[in-house]
Amino acid sequence: MDRRLLALVGLALLALSLVLGVYGVFAVLYRGDSGGDGDTYVTVDGRQVDAQLAGAVALLVSVIAILAAWLILRSVRRERSSS
Repeated sequence: MDRRLLALVGLALLALSLVLGVYGVFAVLYRGDSGGDGDTYVTVDGRQVDAQLAGAVALLVSVIAILAAWLILRSVRRERSSS
């Protein structure tokens, strides 16, 4: 695969994973519209899911995607330096 295309894929994956991570942090910290201590939910695919669970899953997927993007960008950098 072309180096530039691979670098673009790595940067896009990094950007998307950062956005997903921010969503995860907000979902974990979300306390509802009233600010109460009750259970909070977010709508995912038309179903209500616990906000903290959705945030934790989003953070986990984000960390995995950031690691994948880092590996892609590192391989592009190594390939560039060896050429």
